[in-house]
Amino acid sequence: MKGTGSPGATAQVGSRRGIGLLIAGMLLVLAHVSLGSAADIQVITEEFPPYDFTDEEGEVQGLATEVVREALALLKLDVEIEVYPWARAFKVASERPNTMLFSVVRTQEREGLFHWVGVVCEVRSFLFRLKSRGDISAGKLSDLRQHTIGVVRGWAGQSYLEKNGFEHLQEVAVSDLNIKKLLNGRVDLIEDYEANLIYRMKRLGYDPNLVEKVYFNADISGPLYAVFSRDTPDDVIAQFKDAFSTVHLTGSYDTIQRKWRSLD
Repeated sequence: MKGTGSPGATAQVGSRRGIGLLIAGMLLVLAHVSLGSAADIQVITEEFPPYDFTDEEGEVQGLATEVVREALALLKLDVEIEVYPWARAFKVASERPNTMLFSVVRTQEREGLFHWVGVVCEVRSFLFRLKSRGDISAGKLSDLRQHTIGVVRGWAGQSYLEKNGFEHLQEVAVSDLNIKKLLNGRVDLIEDYEANLIYRMKRLGYDPNLVEKVYFNADISGPLYAVFSRDTPDDVIAQFKDAFSTVHLTGSYDTIQRKWRSLD
């Protein structure tokens, strides 16, 4: 006598069918979406390799960029992605309607500034020292307060350290300047994201093994988002949320993640 299958297996099949129907429904809806002229939507980011960066041909590339392009394609939008210094990009996205910014750390201070429409990548933030600086160590974050730390202006790391009582912070516009200051001994530590730091050091011609992690900044690590300015119409927000959900549910997000990990 043939068995009918376990309840668990039946539930899994039902779950997969449910997800499949959800994806099919979302794709059907997106197939009939019209957001009007692509000129109505502005998409901006910063130089944040390997997630968002300008290649030698002047094209914006990267893991997060590919996720954003997938969402735009679902919405039938051909939009040029613009690259600004972070502080300017953040200001523009905070003030100008119909503006999408990526890749953004989600913090309590930023929560009400934007519409959070979709996850584009995941990151890990650390405080880094020169490997030769064995005198710098930390059991807890506060152990490092006496040190001079390089931060990128407007990044979540700056406000995170300020909120935790750090006073000896030196601001720069881009990570490259922080790296050079650390290597030249002008700061004791820098705050940066692991993959970004490694990519930039290689591009600048430095061995990433010259630096090492001192402290993991768990509060500003994890998923980064695509966000929209608050004055963007609700229907645009809803359609972009659906598009990013579809990118994740169809497996496109995971495929892009694997592709970029294989290039490390």
